[in-house]
This record gives sequence, C-alpha cells and structure tokens, in this order.
Amino acid sequence: MGTVREVNEDNYIERPELGLWVVADGMGGHSAGDIASTMVVDALSVLERTGSNEAFIQKIVDTLSITNQKLRQMAFSRFGKKSMVGSTVVVLVCFDNKYTILWAGDSRAYLYNSGKLDQVTRDHSHVNELVDSGALPQDEAEAHPLANVITRAIGAAQDLNIDRLDGDLNSGDIFLLCSDGLNKELTDGEIQQFFTTENVVDINKALIHSALIRGAKDNITAISVKVDMDDEKDDYTIPAQSLKTSDMV
Repeated sequence: MGTVREVNEDNYIERPELGLWVVADGMGGHSAGDIASTMVVDALSVLERTGSNEAFIQKIVDTLSITNQKLRQMAFSRFGKKSMVGSTVVVLVCFDNKYTILWAGDSRAYLYNSGKLDQVTRDHSHVNELVDSGALPQDEAEAHPLANVITRAIGAAQDLNIDRLDGDLNSGDIFLLCSDGLNKELTDGEIQQFFTTENVVDINKALIHSALIRGAKDNITAISVKVDMDDEKDDYTIPAQSLKTSDMV
C-alpha cells in the first residue's frame, strides 16, 4: 500500500497463459473498497478460455456485470442507501495478434510503442466530462479539485457501462496497467522516461520507487506487459520467459 492508507484497496490479476491482466481499485472514501476490488478480481480469476476470443471477452463483460449487481446488493444490505461499494477496473486481453482493453473508472492503460508512451484509456471522471463539454481546458484537468470524482465503476450504477478499445499487437509493445495512485504522483512525461530501458522489471521497480518517494498518498498497483512476437507464426505469444511484473505497495 502507499505511505498513508492503512487498507490496500487495490487488487490485480496476472494470467499470461490466458492473455489476461487486470487492475482493480476499490473506491477510496467509500465503505469496503478493498472488498469491492477483491470481488472483481476473484470473479475474473476463475475464468477459462473456451470458444473464440470474442466469447472470452464477452465472458469477462458478463462477469463484471454480475459482480456489479452483487456489489450493489451487498452495499444495500450492509449500509442501506447511505453508501456505495465500488471498484474501478482496467482489463487487458491479448490473443492472436490483437489486444482488447476494457475499463470502467480511472484505473488506466498505457501503451509504449516506438519510443512514445500514450494513455489509451480515458478516465471516466467528472473532470473529463467538463473537458468534453468545453467547460474546462484539458491542461487544467489534472489540477482540478474534482479530478478524483469518477463517473463509472463496478457497483456504482444499476447498469454497468464498460468502455472497450481494440488494436493490433506489435513486437516490443509494452502495456502498463495502473491504479490512479501512480498517476497521482507521476505525470505521463515522468512515467514515460522509465520506459527507455524496455525492461518491464526495471520499469515497475522504478515507477513504484519514484511514486513512494513522492509520498504515495494512495495505493499503487502497476502491471507492465511486454509483447514478444514470433514472426514465423501466425499467432502471437507472450512467452513464459518474457519479462512481466506487477507490484502492489
């Protein structure tokens, strides 16, 4: 966990044999956020691949929708209408030269390619809604007092709305999944500088260390995944010997 919070509300999954990685962040300030993120990863951890990749992705979406209802039922039974139990989630699925990212909330996915790091998810936040409406300049978003107010999460609404992004995998791509505890402490430019080594073990260690030095007011979870492609095969692999790591502090 970070240097301030006593309870770690972050959770994660690494299942490279399925091409599945997940980061979930229990909603800070709400009751039982750690339980919420645990329920999300526990539900996804037992999934297996059957049928097509699209069927597997749909299974993930269905599982998140079921977990959404369970969290709402738990919140009502424990706290009535006074509180909410919720968790953000960001999911990376890699299969057959393609990737899919699913997310709800402000846990992020980044993609490092050709020397550049891009945030490929867009935070579901009140501030981003203001930016989209033209009421707030983009360069003022990060420092806005409502920057931490999210508009989507597992357990937050009756109907779960998951965003999806699909793309092609390239050898050497590095994905970073992280809870907002990381980008609260480090700017995107500061995060990018650690990717010049292209060694995901070193990347994660440096990211976590740097965030902790800043004070780490929130829990920090980061998963870095490097893609290795075999040009002689039609399918993609992330071999067991390739470097992948996750850190929770």
